[in-house]
Amino acid sequence: MAVFEYLIGGLLFGATYSLVAIGFTLIFGVLNRLNIAHGATIMVAAFAGAYISLRLGGKASYAVLALAFVASLVTGAVLGVLVRAVAFAPLRNASPLAPFVTSAAMTLVLEEAFVQLSRNVPLFSPEFSTFPSPLENLVFFVGPVLVRGVYVVIFLVAIILMALLHWWITHTAMGRAIRSVEENPTMSWLLGINVRHVEVKVFAVASAVAGAAGCLIGVAMGTVGPFMGANLLLTGFVIIVLAGLGSVRGAMICGLIVGVIEMTIVGMVSASMKEAVLFIILFTVLVIRPQGLFPGPEANRD
Repeated sequence: MAVFEYLIGGLLFGATYSLVAIGFTLIFGVLNRLNIAHGATIMVAAFAGAYISLRLGGKASYAVLALAFVASLVTGAVLGVLVRAVAFAPLRNASPLAPFVTSAAMTLVLEEAFVQLSRNVPLFSPEFSTFPSPLENLVFFVGPVLVRGVYVVIFLVAIILMALLHWWITHTAMGRAIRSVEENPTMSWLLGINVRHVEVKVFAVASAVAGAAGCLIGVAMGTVGPFMGANLLLTGFVIIVLAGLGSVRGAMICGLIVGVIEMTIVGMVSASMKEAVLFIILFTVLVIRPQGLFPGPEANRD
């Protein structure tokens, strides 16, 4: 029965990885650049949610938890727009390596800032700060299999966000503009699409999704820390390469797959082995199918 418990838990928790990878994928699709500060955005947004929960007594209140979730969304969106303004917009015509370096530098700055914040703000703790929520002790049983209630809530919230995002991309004018820019930014500009406006919207939405993921992961783990974004960035990178660069649908599916793999490895083998197994799978996919399992338009874009 333990195997089924790991499979169900991994599938439910893997929805948060899907959110992480979707944000990563959206930004890469429009700019054809990796946003290394995406992990730091997740971390800052998670701290924003934890602050609200700690300040307002979130352990006993679903209303406070909802407010913390909104705070994480808004923090992620605002920080994403700032990251674009500082690390990407001034380097539009620079080498492709330049935004990689500047976004990595922003990551280091934000991580160090929150290391100092967690040491000097009494509400937080030096290593890991708690993220209290009323979901901590909630459990369900699916037959003989125990399922944490927080995983169920996370899965439902993540599925709703992914459905809304899918609708936005496929059924709105902005979504059509995003898909056009992903396919051919130069032609989109010639057709009258404001590419810079699209970039700002994508950074805001992608980073808001990342903020939601940070809040959900913080609630699931019960803690947040200054370096939580680094591990999530690595996981997100593995997912988007497995899925195929630029494939939002693939990011959704592969996030669930990675969640199941991680939970099973941690439960049946060792937590220290999960990264090794993920990279073995990544290497195998790159050798057999280098375009990924669900290649997007970037597979054929220069």
